[in-house]
Amino acid sequence: MNQQGQVRWNKVIFVDWHGVLSLDPFWMSIIHNEEHPLHSSLSEAVRYLFAENDSLVRDWMRGNITTSQIVDSLQIEANPEFPPDYLARKSVDDCQLMRVNSQLILLLQSAQQTGTAIVLATDNMDCFHDAILRARQQSPRLKETKTTSFFATARLFDDVLCSSTQRILKSEDPRRFFEHWLSSHTLDFSDSLLLDDLEKNCREFQAVGGTAIHWKSDFLEVETGKFHSELKSWLQISL
Repeated sequence: MNQQGQVRWNKVIFVDWHGVLSLDPFWMSIIHNEEHPLHSSLSEAVRYLFAENDSLVRDWMRGNITTSQIVDSLQIEANPEFPPDYLARKSVDDCQLMRVNSQLILLLQSAQQTGTAIVLATDNMDCFHDAILRARQQSPRLKETKTTSFFATARLFDDVLCSSTQRILKSEDPRRFFEHWLSSHTLDFSDSLLLDDLEKNCREFQAVGGTAIHWKSDFLEVETGKFHSELKSWLQISL
């Protein structure tokens, strides 16, 4: 992270999390485990939440609603096997299990070596932000130094912008979301690239002067190759 002007970057890549770096859901250790006592009830509740209650999800991403309040809204029947705050705690713990696109990480690391900042810019919830901060505060473990685990990926980022702390989604006001970070690091939208899976986010970012690449997660290998080519062109160097 840039501290007191010690690091000066020429450009910045803002990279999204879900749909770009990772495809894994919240509470994945439960949703992906049919033997878990809460598997059926939580899977159905989460499916309904994200498919049918967009306004609530957006308030969660804006930081207007906490993860504990979301858990309450799911109305999962209490299970004596687990403490009352079990699902709230698992929301953070399971973020740290999320698998990461290792090919993309390698490209971002290459860009970082050219004097380009790599900043996570995600419309995401308080539980995810807590998970990222905890991972960034941990000392590297030897076995993780050559992996793309959640912990290693969290430490790759030069900074983190999350909608639950920014209190706004990227597409709602990209200037409010990004401009303070840019200006505090003597950069402008013309120096920045956004990698995002939502076309609307890309379009709004371009409208304020940035460059954006729309990432289609259904075509991982194609998109990785495309990003490699476009990244070289944007950086105007060979990678």
